[in-house]
Amino acid sequence: MNRGQNRATIFADDNDRHYFLGLLARYSQRFDVHLYHYCLLDNHFHLLLQLAQPRQLSRLMASMLVAYVRYFQRRYRFVGHVFQGRFKSPAIEAEPYLLSCGRYLERNPVAANLVQDAWQYRWSSCRAYALGVNDPLLASNPWYEQWSPDPTRRQVLWQEFVRGSDPQEEVIQADDWAIGEPEFRRRLRRPESRAVPRGAGRPCG
Repeated sequence: MNRGQNRATIFADDNDRHYFLGLLARYSQRFDVHLYHYCLLDNHFHLLLQLAQPRQLSRLMASMLVAYVRYFQRRYRFVGHVFQGRFKSPAIEAEPYLLSCGRYLERNPVAANLVQDAWQYRWSSCRAYALGVNDPLLASNPWYEQWSPDPTRRQVLWQEFVRGSDPQEEVIQADDWAIGEPEFRRRLRRPESRAVPRGAGRPCG
């Protein structure tokens, strides 16, 4: 997740959003990224992704954001910082928190009163999960697919999940360095105590 400097707009129109998603597609292929969920708002974005080589996360984000900053500065003749500091990347315990994190970030447009239902918003992954709309950016999501062998049934279940309440939401809203159960957090240890390499395949948001 990252946002504009001083919460300023980073996506002024659809051209900006298309360009950013194009970068996301390019760098996802380059860094072997599995993207599960995303959402672009005017002044920030969320990505829920998994890398084959987790240590490449900083390089991935730096490369992609620098490319977008150059585009933004060129298009708007803008001088200065576009993004507000370093991106946030909490480690996520896949079971049972990955889908809850996906739900939370896809609900951002609802929380911002942009739409009534999350799948009405064009610039997120929600339409793929709730309506079955093809989205070439997204990787196959095994946690979602476990819900039902029937795609239509999964879409209905996702709509109900996104519309309803989620007991995991309080943990996600804590905006901490790791999202998961106490044992998961103990295994990782706090980042200020010592550097811990991310294990291969651990999702991050």
